[in-house]
Amino acid sequence: MSKLLRNKSLKDLNTFAIECKAKHYYELNNEIEAFEFIADISSIPKPIYYLGGGANTLFTQNYKGSIVRMNIKGITLINEDENYYYVEANAGEVWTDFVDYCVANNYYGAENLVAIPGTVGAAPIQNIGAYGVEAKDIIHEVYFYDIDGFMLKKYSNKSCDFAYRNSIFKNELKGNILITKVVFKLSKTPDFKLSYGSISNELEKRNITDPNIKDLADTISDIRSQKLPDITEIGNAGSFFKNPIVEVAFADNLRKEFPELVSYPHTDGYVKLAAGWLIDNAGLKGYQIGGAAVHQNQALVIINKDNASGKDIVALSHYIQKEILEIYNVNLTPEVIFV
Repeated sequence: MSKLLRNKSLKDLNTFAIECKAKHYYELNNEIEAFEFIADISSIPKPIYYLGGGANTLFTQNYKGSIVRMNIKGITLINEDENYYYVEANAGEVWTDFVDYCVANNYYGAENLVAIPGTVGAAPIQNIGAYGVEAKDIIHEVYFYDIDGFMLKKYSNKSCDFAYRNSIFKNELKGNILITKVVFKLSKTPDFKLSYGSISNELEKRNITDPNIKDLADTISDIRSQKLPDITEIGNAGSFFKNPIVEVAFADNLRKEFPELVSYPHTDGYVKLAAGWLIDNAGLKGYQIGGAAVHQNQALVIINKDNASGKDIVALSHYIQKEILEIYNVNLTPEVIFV
């Protein structure tokens, strides 16, 4: 089994760069280590938290149980048919490397998900998404260990029960699985999603009228870099809150008071409100509690501005939620997991 490390610093393993320690830390670097870990699970100190790239995790204190990091890498084209490529990526693969691989090989579907921090194994749990595309749109199958049953299982896309920033892995199976790899179904022909956010306008500025996959990925990557702080320079987790989903009638009434309200189509009778706009319009850009602050350029991002603790970030997130509820009667739900 993988080597046990005690009192392991997690500062470099979470994108908030919060200084905290894991009493027990295991890193799984190959399939044998993963199998042996599951086989010996009864002896692993509890509770157990499975860590990917640390891009969606906020440590609020030292972790007294065991942190387990899946670090198995590798991307392989395993099959293709007339319309699709089927690409297998191991759970520890860096998400941006997977998207770059798809773009380089003209495997269509992942390009709007460029530059999202994290790992492949975390993508189905959170059903990550950006610019009108979600992971569920390209996930074919998810392989994972059922820890209680000591069994390797495979779920189809439908069995994953995907929803907005949600999946069966965050609910019924939470804490009882270890994702090992994901198979993606990627198109052989482009069907670019250009209408979300400022993609079309940015392409127009670049005089790109007929974009290819690299044009689109580069454009979205640049848009993200302009809006979001670099996690290697400023600790953050990207978008901190989900875009709230509300009934169309509620949004229409809210727009009477706030004519500039930003929303996006969701499903019949519902729209997604832009959480960043709500926070910005509430005047909270730059607001700070302790070492945590709302980013000055993108209100949806909370940053570790000055050696913030996890509790600073929690306190700031609670304050934002309170203000948004009072002003708009809208509840904000964090995307980030508090540990």
